[in-house]
Amino acid sequence: MIINVPNSSSILDFFKSLRLNSTDVIFISSDIGKLAKLCKAKGDILNIDEIIETLQAIVPDGTIVVPAYTDNLLDGDTFEWKKSKPTTGAFSNKVQRRKDFIRTRDPLHSVFAWGKDADFISKLEDTSTFGKKSVFTYLREKNAKFLFVDIHIQECFTYIHYIEEQNKVSYRKPYFYNIECIYPDKKSNVCVEFYSKKLGVMSDIMDLNDVLLKNGLYHSYQYQDSKIDILLAEDVWNCAVKCINEGPKLYKYSIIKHVKDLIKRYILKRKGIF
Repeated sequence: MIINVPNSSSILDFFKSLRLNSTDVIFISSDIGKLAKLCKAKGDILNIDEIIETLQAIVPDGTIVVPAYTDNLLDGDTFEWKKSKPTTGAFSNKVQRRKDFIRTRDPLHSVFAWGKDADFISKLEDTSTFGKKSVFTYLREKNAKFLFVDIHIQECFTYIHYIEEQNKVSYRKPYFYNIECIYPDKKSNVCVEFYSKKLGVMSDIMDLNDVLLKNGLYHSYQYQDSKIDILLAEDVWNCAVKCINEGPKLYKYSIIKHVKDLIKRYILKRKGIF
């Protein structure tokens, strides 16, 4: 289902048109390039703070979660809770500068949280970044609404890897990273379990995307060239688990990539990184 928002609307009207409830838990993934261009065409500058505050007004009794991932870190690297910049784009980097969001402590998949459950989320800890006590379990239990702002799920849907770990898929395996974590109250070496791809494996959820579309599980909003897709955590869980057990696959395998992965790992080991 696609709801078209009138071209005469503003960027903020676009977000106000989303059929969200006041108690919703929402998780925002975004590429704000198209929104920035729409603003520029009107002679304006995109104001991310205004978008955040608009969403806060829509879900005053809910919770907003924004990815703050630093999953580019390797064994032996350092995670600075306050300073490490997310690899998840401009929206996340803007949220990092705000005072009303709390960052969680997971060195690979931290998030920024605001609202009713922010304190609860900030205290979540698990030895595995996709574990049963991670933020991803919280998202499932709350049946969170995933908002994809001008970005396709193939590019950013980390929740799928949580589903894969919980279902112990054969094409991923646990890796253990020792990461130095610098928090306001302490500095410590943390061993993090990362259930990651085996050699030669590439994540591919395009078939899952087709399943979600076929079952009418997307709720989409179109405003000029910009689009926001919304998926429910439990719907995605059910479809992904069915794919894991019955197909279609959530991954592809490439012998070429396998060789490249071997070479990369050998080089990293030679450097003492992996």
